[in-house]
Amino acid sequence: MVSPLELIIIFNLMLKGRKKYYLPAIIWAVLIMIVSSIPDLSTPVVGFTWIDKIAHFCEYFILGFLTAYAVSGFNRKTWSIFLISVLMAAVYGVLDEFHQLLVPGRFMEGWDMVADFLGSILAVALFVRFLQRKARASFRD
Repeated sequence: MVSPLELIIIFNLMLKGRKKYYLPAIIWAVLIMIVSSIPDLSTPVVGFTWIDKIAHFCEYFILGFLTAYAVSGFNRKTWSIFLISVLMAAVYGVLDEFHQLLVPGRFMEGWDMVADFLGSILAVALFVRFLQRKARASFRD
């Protein structure tokens, strides 16, 4: 049986030299989890009902972008970057909502998951579009 420390060492060796790609996504995911762990966190009252959904959209837009950047570091095709990145960000969003069930004063909400998914899919789509344009421009040169 492999210990957790050995898994970390193996993972680190496999991705050696690629930390600049995946580390920002990991740091952002940890920050999301830290904020999700704050009990009774409420959004500020600004007279707009869906401010919470906008916050979810924005935080997962950033996660989607960083995840796409991480996946692109493995020289994948753009469709593969898109699918893997959206899947990773979406699954993380669902897990984050389930995690909130364990935090006092927090609860799971379906519309939060929708906002998470939409934010991540838009960011990943924009990232992939940027890669496609960059590839076309370098092809022409």
